[in-house]
Amino acid sequence: MKKSATVSLLLTLLLMVCVNIKAQDSDFFSVESSGYQDLDVGLPAYNERTIGQPGAAINIGMPESDYGSLYLESDPPGANVFIDDILQGVTPLLITDVLDGVYSIRFEKEGYLNHYNTVEVAAKLTAKVTANMLPREKTWFMPDELYTTLIYEYSAINNNNWAVGNSWGVFFKNFNLEQTITVHIGMRNSIGFEGAFGYGFIIADRFRLTPQIAYSGININDIRNDKDYWIGYLRGALNLKAAITEQYALYGSIIYDKSGPGFRIGALFYVN
Repeated sequence: MKKSATVSLLLTLLLMVCVNIKAQDSDFFSVESSGYQDLDVGLPAYNERTIGQPGAAINIGMPESDYGSLYLESDPPGANVFIDDILQGVTPLLITDVLDGVYSIRFEKEGYLNHYNTVEVAAKLTAKVTANMLPREKTWFMPDELYTTLIYEYSAINNNNWAVGNSWGVFFKNFNLEQTITVHIGMRNSIGFEGAFGYGFIIADRFRLTPQIAYSGININDIRNDKDYWIGYLRGALNLKAAITEQYALYGSIIYDKSGPGFRIGALFYVN
């Protein structure tokens, strides 16, 4: 009898322990859900970063801590600023929200040599670049040049009258090749074609003297005598060009051929 009561007490205690364990298991492992919930991880704040040319490009999200600033100035001011070959603006210039890294910078200003820099931008700091621009020496004439000229010609071959024309020429190592077309309208209409060879001498920087030998062919339509014919002849010329700017020059030439002396005046434009 005593043994039976002891067994009954042990079974009761075991049952109570099992019930307690089941209750604890239910608190930890019982999950009832019919859907899902988005998790808020809490990412650091970021700005929309514009990459590339000002005002437009690729927007990517980057942490604020990855950005720095870039302050660019030049002496004299007013230089165009290119970062990685993309125009950003004119000095003085402050660029914010610059991703940290190394950038190639080029400053350009008319009349000055280009200035190049490489700068490293660090996060949360402002990098400053100052370009001391060096004046570019003006070169009025170059050994190698391509040009075109608007000319007016007065000569005996045009019946001692004016003709208008255009020439194209090139200098290579100061050697000169030139072709010219002239037109005269009057009682003795003419169209002239000329090829010339010469050599240029640069004098006092702003002048170029070029002796030439040329062969000319001219078609003449003589209204008075109702004749139409061609004439071919050699012509000598002494050309003088006076530079006004690096792009433009005044032109004058003394010419001589079998019909006698003449001259040309005009304006010259350098293509290169």
